[in-house]
Parts: sequence; C-alpha cells; structure tokens
Amino acid sequence: MNGKESNSKEAENNNNEDNQNENEDLEATTSNSDIFIEISTKEHYIQKFGIDPAVSPIFISYNAYRRIVGYAMRYGNEDLPQRNWREVYGILIGSIKENKEVIIKDAIPVMAGGRAYVEYKSKHYVDTAQFNTAIYERAIQDNKEDFFVGWWHTHPGIGFIFSPRDIETQLFYQGVNPYAIALVFDHCQKGSKSYYLGVAGIRLKNPDRGMFATYSNTIELKFEFAKEKMVKQVENDIKEIKKNIRNTLKQINFIDEVLRKKGLAQLQRNFGLIMVLKRDVKITDDEQEAEEDDYYLYEWDPDIDKKIYRIPKFREKIEKELKKCEEILIDLKKTNQTTDFKKKKAKFSKKIKEMLVKPNEWYKKILNDFTKSIEVIFPLFDYLDTDERKIIEHFEKRSFEYQKILDDLNSRSDFNL
Repeated sequence: MNGKESNSKEAENNNNEDNQNENEDLEATTSNSDIFIEISTKEHYIQKFGIDPAVSPIFISYNAYRRIVGYAMRYGNEDLPQRNWREVYGILIGSIKENKEVIIKDAIPVMAGGRAYVEYKSKHYVDTAQFNTAIYERAIQDNKEDFFVGWWHTHPGIGFIFSPRDIETQLFYQGVNPYAIALVFDHCQKGSKSYYLGVAGIRLKNPDRGMFATYSNTIELKFEFAKEKMVKQVENDIKEIKKNIRNTLKQINFIDEVLRKKGLAQLQRNFGLIMVLKRDVKITDDEQEAEEDDYYLYEWDPDIDKKIYRIPKFREKIEKELKKCEEILIDLKKTNQTTDFKKKKAKFSKKIKEMLVKPNEWYKKILNDFTKSIEVIFPLFDYLDTDERKIIEHFEKRSFEYQKILDDLNSRSDFNL
C-alpha cells in the first residue's frame, strides 16, 4: 500500500469516526432534551405544589363509582356469554384539591363499543363538547370548579393495561391537564385481593414521549366509603339494573319509535305548528320519509342558519284567522261598540278554540304517555349512555317547541285585548 492510499484510508476512517461521534452527540442531545423536558415539567409542579401530577392520588365518590359499575355491568357480567362482552367509555367530572389530589364526583356514561375497543364517532365529540359547556355553566352558577378530570372505560376480562388507542386517548387528556386520570374497570377483578373494587387508576409517566410513553396502573385510589361498603352498595344497584334495564330500554324505544317518529311526527304533519324547511311537502305513508321534514331537530347541521323556514299551513291558517278577528275586535273596541264586541269576542274565541281541540287532545295524550315512560326510566337514568339520553332530550326539545306555540295560540284565542 503506497503512502497516498494509506493517507486516504486514514482520512476516511477519521471521517467515519467523526460522523459516528456526531450522531452519538445528536442522540445524546435529543435524549437529554427529552429528559430535560420531562424533568422540567415534573420539577415545576414538585417545586410549586410539592407533588408530581402523574402520581397524585385520586378520590372517587360513590356516585362516580356506581355509575361506572352500573353502566359497565350492562355490557360485561357473569350472566353474559364472554363473546358478548363489550367495552364501554365515559368521562369523569370533578376538581383538583389544592393541586395535590383529584376529586372525582361523577362519571358520565358515553357509549358502548366492541369486544376490545370503543369507536368514538363525530356525534360523540359534539355531545362531549356540550357536556363540557354544561359543566362549566353549572360550575359558575354553583361557584364550583368542576370540569373534565379524565375518562373511564372498561376492559372486561382483560385487566388494567393500556392499548395504543388508550395511550392516544390519555395523551389528549393528560396533555391538557397533567392531573388527568384514566379509570379502568374490569368486573372480573372485582372482589380480588389487589383490586377489590375492580377498578384501577392509570396515568402516563412520560407524556412528552407521545405514543412511546409508558404508563403506571398503580395510582393511589381513595374511596368515599370503606371498600366493603362501596361493593355492597353497588351490588344492590346492579340487582336493580339487571331487574329493570330491559323495561327501561323498552320505554326508551317506545319514546323514539312511537311517540317521536309517529305521535309527534303525525301531530306536526296534521296540525303543524313548528317552523319547517321551505320546500315541497312530500305526501307519503312512509314514516321514515315523512320524518325527513323534522330531521333538522335531531341532527346537527352547520348550515342550519342559512336555510329558509316557513310556517306550516295549519298554523298559518290559525294565525291569519287570529289576525283578522283581532283587527275586527280592536275596531269595535275603539268605537265603544261594547255589545257587538262581547258577541264577536265569544264567537271568534269559540271558533279558534274548536280549531285547536284536536292538537290539544293529541298533544295531551302524547305527553301523558311520555310521562308514564319517564316514570319507568327515571330510576335507571344515571346508567344510560349518551345516545339513550339523547332520545329523551330530543323528544323533550321537540315537544316543548310544539307546546310553547300551542300554549301561545290557546292564550290568544281568549282575545284578551
């Protein structure tokens, strides 16, 4: 080997060593940077509040625990075949006490998923946003500091682990709130030595690492009552749920399929009072087709304000009749024709009230049926999920709109000018 080749080879080796050292330095810098970010976040809370949020203890109220277990046991219990077990998901409401402890006051069921996952749909994001707004408004009204403090879900027969999807969800919660907690319930663990209540608290140890974060499932949990009392009380609740849930769901289905889709839909078609979209009315015996006119009442539409509405023909007819009668009565009153005024008033009032007899009777019947259904549903309302609660809320909103207009027309039919 000549001197030139030797020098060239030596230079190449030196370059390779330099590149290797440079890469090692870069990796060390990146690693140190990650550690610095993690430590600085921890140190900030430790120095300021004396605790790392990732290990802060959790206090769980009985109210929150019973709602988690009650909803979870609908989709995973010893009476169901294991192949039918399903995961469920919900959100946790509470506050942070002195920046050292998370207080969980409520656990709202949101949805049920599949055997080993829960698919979050767009409508559930809208529902969650509405929950957040309602909680914020209630907190201001009651002078409290309640907000979303985390989420909960179930792992029936799987245990207290985090899937990649769970890590992704926890990253969202913990990224916004370093105290955010995930509670996991597994009914197969309930009564065990390590997890007597069947629930564990999980947090990411190092959320700065994103999907590569590791987690701890040994977060300290405190409970409102002694563990034995918590389990005993929730067992009584579970018995009631198992006994009555089928009838409860039957009543929810009755509200949706009979009262809303048939009762209120037919009432609106025959005696329309609520504003409808300005388009040709479809004459059909098909309930689903007929219900399209009312679709906007149940589904969020970003362009809703851009659309044009019209008064239904039945209401338009009454409004015109009321206006005509009012003008006549006002003229009679102005000219002091008292006798004619009284006669006309009685006549006009009778005419309008007769026009309103059918919608009043129909609406009263629907409302009575709804009240009876609610009496059955109410005891288990806390164990219903978002979709089930929305059916009731949509009906209430729809019927209230109709009732408000009907009450106004009933009042105006007295012609108390």
